[in-house]
Amino acid sequence: MKSALILLVSLLLAMATSPARADGLHDGWQQVGGLHLFYREGGNPSDPALVFLHGNPLSSLMYVKVMEDLVATRHVHVIAVDYPSFGYSDTPGRDAYRYTFDHLADTVSAFLAARGIHRYGLYMQDYGVPIGFRLIDRQPSAVTSIIVQNGVIHLDGFPYARDPQGELRRHWDSRNEAVDARRAAYARSLGYPQADRWEDEDHMGPDAMLQMIAAEQRPGVIDARNDLWFDYGSNVKRYPQWQTLLRSLHVPVLVLWGKRDQFFTTPGAEVYRRDAPQAEVHILDSTHFATLDQPDEVARLVGQFLDRHAGETR
Repeated sequence: MKSALILLVSLLLAMATSPARADGLHDGWQQVGGLHLFYREGGNPSDPALVFLHGNPLSSLMYVKVMEDLVATRHVHVIAVDYPSFGYSDTPGRDAYRYTFDHLADTVSAFLAARGIHRYGLYMQDYGVPIGFRLIDRQPSAVTSIIVQNGVIHLDGFPYARDPQGELRRHWDSRNEAVDARRAAYARSLGYPQADRWEDEDHMGPDAMLQMIAAEQRPGVIDARNDLWFDYGSNVKRYPQWQTLLRSLHVPVLVLWGKRDQFFTTPGAEVYRRDAPQAEVHILDSTHFATLDQPDEVARLVGQFLDRHAGETR
C-alpha cells in the first residue's frame, strides 16, 4: 500500500511539473470561398500560433512529425493548410480559380480568419515563402516571428533564376508552351512508388511521394500547377520589396537550410542576415525537404527558437 501511494504521488508530481502535452494533431476541411481546404492542427488555441506554409509539390503532410513534436513538448498552437490543388484540398478548375500567388495568399488569409487566427508566427518553405511574405506585407503587425526553410527572397540562393536570359526568366516573361509540356509530361510519368523504379534524392519518403503523385495527377491539376509556375516570376519581381519589408521588421527570425538542395542553394540562407541581422541561421546536412528527412532536428531547433523568444511571440 505504501509503495502504491508513493507511486501515485510521484505520478501526480510528474504531471504537475512536466510540459503540457496535446493529443497529437487533428485534421479536417475548412470551407473558404466555396472551397474545402484540408488542414492539420494541434495544441491549445489560446497558446501562441505557428502557421506552417508548405512548398511545391507537397502539402501539409511534410510538417506532421515536426508539428507533433512541438505540441508534445511546447505550449504552441500549430496549424498547416493544403493550398487549392495540393494535398487533400479541393481542385477548382482554372476557369473558377486563378492559380496565382496573389490568389493563394488571399485564400490562406481567408482560411486563417475562418480558423480565428489573427496573430501568428510563420514557418515557410519553398512556395510557402512568397505566399507568407504576401501575408506579412499585407499585415506586418500580425506576424510575431519568421521561420524560413529552403525558400528564397534573394537571387543569391536561386542560381537557376539569376540569368535574365535563362530559360526560367524568359518563361516567366513570355510563357513557353514547351516548358509547360515538359513539366506536364514529367508529372504524368510518375508512378506508384516501388522498388524497381524508386528514386528519392530529396528523402521525402514513399508516403509523401505517393500523396504528391496522386494529388498532382487529379484532373486539371497539372495545368493549374503550370499556371502557378508561370506566375512564379511575380515573386522574383517582388524580392527587393520583400527585402525592404524584412529590414523594417523587428521580429525573431530563424533560417533552416538543407545544404543538399540543388535548387535553392545555401547562399540563400546566409543572405537573410543582410536584411535581418538578428536572424539565426542553421545549415543542415539535409535536402530540400528537411522536415521529412530530419524532422527531429528541425523540431529541436524550432522548439529552442520558440523558447528563446517566448515573450516576443505572443
